[in-house]
Amino acid sequence: MNSATLPPEVATLGLAIGLVFSLACYLITNLSPGGMITPGWLALTLVEDYRRAAIVVLMSGLTYGAVKLLQKVVILYGKRLFAAVVLTGVLFQTTLFLLIQKDFPLLFAHQTLGFVVPGLIAYQLVRQPPLVTLAATGTVSAAGFGVLASGVLAGLVPTI
Repeated sequence: MNSATLPPEVATLGLAIGLVFSLACYLITNLSPGGMITPGWLALTLVEDYRRAAIVVLMSGLTYGAVKLLQKVVILYGKRLFAAVVLTGVLFQTTLFLLIQKDFPLLFAHQTLGFVVPGLIAYQLVRQPPLVTLAATGTVSAAGFGVLASGVLAGLVPTI
C-alpha cells in the first residue's frame, strides 16, 4: 500500500474511524491518544506512505523536547501551552518541508493536517505521562490502520 492515493471520501472515512476509536479510548481509559483526530490521520498516513508517519513521529519527538526545554525558561500552561506546542510543531514541520521538499516532494503531498499533528501529539505528551500517551496513540492508530487497510485490501475502500 506504499504511496497509495486515497480519494477525499476515503480520507474522511479514515478520520471518522480514528475519531470513533479515539473517543472509545478516551471514554475507557480517560487518556487522549494524541488528540482526537491524530490516530485517524496517522492511520491514513500509514496506508498512503509509512515514511510520512515516520516523519510525524520524529517531529513529535523534537517538538516535545523543544517544549520541555522552553518550559524551563517560559511559563506555559493552558492555552499558551497549547499554542506554543502546536506552533513549535508547525515550525519544525515547515522547516523540514522547506529543506527536503525539492528532493522528496511526495513526502508532503497535500499534508496540511500533517503540519499540525506533531504538535497535537507533543501537547498530549506534555499533559499526560509520555509512555502511556505513546501507547494510547499507537494502539488507537494501529486499530484505525487495521480497519482502513483491511478495507483497502478487501477492495471495499477504493484507491486511485
